[in-house]
Amino acid sequence: MIWCCPRCHGSLASHDEAVTCENCGREYGCIEGIPDLRVEVPSWIDFEDDLQLARSLAARKDASAAELLHEVFSRRAEWNSERVSLRTQQVLDAPKRLDRDVQEWLEPKLKAGQPFLDVGCGPGALLCAAVHRGHQGLGVDVSMTWLIIAQRMVRAHGGTSTFAAAAGEALPLRDGAVTTVVSLDVIEHVNDMPGLAAEIDRVTAPGGAAIISTPNRFSLTAEPHVGVWGVGLLPRPWQAPFVRWRSGLTYTNTRLLSSFGLRRLLRRSTTMQFRLAIPETPPEEIARFSPLKAGFARLYNIIRLYPPLRPIFLVIAPFFRAEGLKAWIISVVGGGLGFP
Repeated sequence: MIWCCPRCHGSLASHDEAVTCENCGREYGCIEGIPDLRVEVPSWIDFEDDLQLARSLAARKDASAAELLHEVFSRRAEWNSERVSLRTQQVLDAPKRLDRDVQEWLEPKLKAGQPFLDVGCGPGALLCAAVHRGHQGLGVDVSMTWLIIAQRMVRAHGGTSTFAAAAGEALPLRDGAVTTVVSLDVIEHVNDMPGLAAEIDRVTAPGGAAIISTPNRFSLTAEPHVGVWGVGLLPRPWQAPFVRWRSGLTYTNTRLLSSFGLRRLLRRSTTMQFRLAIPETPPEEIARFSPLKAGFARLYNIIRLYPPLRPIFLVIAPFFRAEGLKAWIISVVGGGLGFP
């Protein structure tokens, strides 16, 4: 078992729908073979409510991922049936959309035969996309509900992945356990951002890579979680009331970062050297835009690569992808020689 105790990093032994740490003796439950290795941290979900829903979904053995997704989204009080159907279809279409991402920036960082870790994998879209290209992943999420769905999604795409429910601030992996770590649109929802960044650094092996993406607080586009323009331009205490006024939606457990804030966070919390990439607006997303908006998006995709304009786009781009490398450090015992 690649997973370890999130508290002491001791080895885990499986037995009777549970796993036990061979070092500290703590026992953790399992659902559908997925161990619940979460520690108590502030979170956007209630762990007990999440477990109850996860068990009810797992009991529906013949239900498809689409049916489970529809049920989960239907439970959201603020969502009407149109939004539930739209969001369900978006999740189902996401693996195809992410296929190009896997080819362009994930595959070059994968080590042969080594699984990558997806922190905050949600319903498993990236893991499904990786399956199509013959790669295996490890999926971690703070929601057991999402992991039950992710397991069905990956199976429907003809592959397998290994999952564990865990907090990103306390990953159930030993130091340097994986060579590639990915965390897409997660860090903005975590209460302890430095803790998540430090954990990603800890579990990444020397010579390995980490990719972290997040929306830009000061983007000139609408806030992607609620579709409201101008949220990030306001002081943080004003953001939730503004979103409620403009859309009727709640805005909690979300704290977007600027490029400056993201760089500072990664510099202080990791040992890696990160570079911020400014991704293009995907063609399949542009296809849903109005003709005028699509024209601006295509122009943006071209000029974002112009070096003199990079400082401007680091301020206003819709989102960033931080790509980091963990240096090799070799030391000679007794000789005092160390070099990256």
